[in-house]
Amino acid sequence: MTDAKADQYYYIFDSRTHRPLVLDRATGEHYASGSDPRGPLIEHVSARRGPEVLRRFARWCARQVDPSAASAHTAAGRLWAAAQRDAPEAWQRVRHETADAALLAMSLGLPQREPPAARLLTLQACTHPEAQQAARDAAHMSERWAEFSASSASAEEAEAMRARHVDWLLDRVSTP
Repeated sequence: MTDAKADQYYYIFDSRTHRPLVLDRATGEHYASGSDPRGPLIEHVSARRGPEVLRRFARWCARQVDPSAASAHTAAGRLWAAAQRDAPEAWQRVRHETADAALLAMSLGLPQREPPAARLLTLQACTHPEAQQAARDAAHMSERWAEFSASSASAEEAEAMRARHVDWLLDRVSTP
């Protein structure tokens, strides 16, 4: 089974960190980011360019999921507004206030392959206080959004999104 499909994973909401934990369905273990080409690349970009570039990557991932489709008064809209600012205290507050919406998106929306659920979780990922985790989660959830939004050949759309992620990260490594 390709890892470019949501069927590969179980999602469990971690109420302490207010984020979904991704478990591999085949092994039951936490999804190994080392098996994803983006994991080591994200670490390399962080080492070479710093966490601010990873934060920009997480926001770029969020822009790929059409955040303007979410009303400003919804949880997704509030998360996107917070993610665009460099204000960790606002991120923490909004993550806490929207935790129930993220839980519902993860537990009900993802299993039903709903693009708005993947959008909300992508936007929520941008507000994670650790830039590497924000980048990993935003990449994973934006890939799910591409998969769920595709009219057909969803694995191909997810793989194309993953390729765009890798291209973006490689571009940042090669430019000063």
